[in-house]
Amino acid sequence: MQKELIGVIVPVYKTEEYIVECIESILAQTYTNFRLILVDDGSPDAAGTICDEYAAKDSRITVIHQENAGVTRARARGVEEANDCEWITFVDSDDTLTKDALEHLYSYTNNHTDIILSPIDNYINPQKYSVGNTEYRKLVASNMSYADTPWGKLIRRSIFNSYVFDIPQQIKVDEDNIMNIRLAFNTEKDVYICAKNIYNYRDNNNSITHTFERDLEYYQEVQKLRIASFPEDNYKEYLTTTIPKRLLRWREYYMYKSKVPEMIGNCFYIELKTDIEKTGYKMPFLHKILFYHTDPIIRTVAINIIKLQNLLNRRWKR
Repeated sequence: MQKELIGVIVPVYKTEEYIVECIESILAQTYTNFRLILVDDGSPDAAGTICDEYAAKDSRITVIHQENAGVTRARARGVEEANDCEWITFVDSDDTLTKDALEHLYSYTNNHTDIILSPIDNYINPQKYSVGNTEYRKLVASNMSYADTPWGKLIRRSIFNSYVFDIPQQIKVDEDNIMNIRLAFNTEKDVYICAKNIYNYRDNNNSITHTFERDLEYYQEVQKLRIASFPEDNYKEYLTTTIPKRLLRWREYYMYKSKVPEMIGNCFYIELKTDIEKTGYKMPFLHKILFYHTDPIIRTVAINIIKLQNLLNRRWKR
């Protein structure tokens, strides 16, 4: 019996140094019933040419060249092209797959799931997340887990729609989290988890994750898109799950600053404060002091106590 066709979609931009290794890892798969769709997003280097050279040698490869429009548009174009595929998986062009990646992901497919995850590290339990009771949706909404990545997944093509990729081009980081939130609300089936990692992520210092500068105003725009992705009738339930990551972002800017007069006028802070009060979210006492107070003396005392606590905790763990 012929296994279902998988569409492997690779957005390509400024990765001539890595694209050969990426393509070779896909062509070496033990699961062979796939289409490799390389979307050259106006790459200014030789990456697009390398893609064409591989397509000339292997009929499973399709190359799409487009003007630079960002990774979201590239993924969307790839899904559009893969209209004959039952399943979709994304691979970043500076990463690689293990040899049995597609075969392992496919072994988890059944009529009761539309999404299969591969963890970043080997991970056995739980074997699945329930979507019906919102478990997986909350996980993705939190933006604090391996479920946020666009790669390392097998996704049924039928749950993609135009709204999944309706993300402004200026959103260059966290766009994958928004995509995954919308996909999570497009299925009522459980999400299955592989027993091992099948994806080799490269920490590329030249990637958009490292080079794109963002501030709290940027994160606030991302948060608006997240909230817009939640159903109106129970969005408060998912709104609560976004608070820890937003507090983490706030701490990156204000946690250890004694003088922060600009904090109370920041739109990110104002919205976060409103949501904390609206949902009744509980913060540790000292963090609460830092979040609500701008007095430099009060903040200095709280900061030093927190630093002392952290130091003692590190020594205690030794």
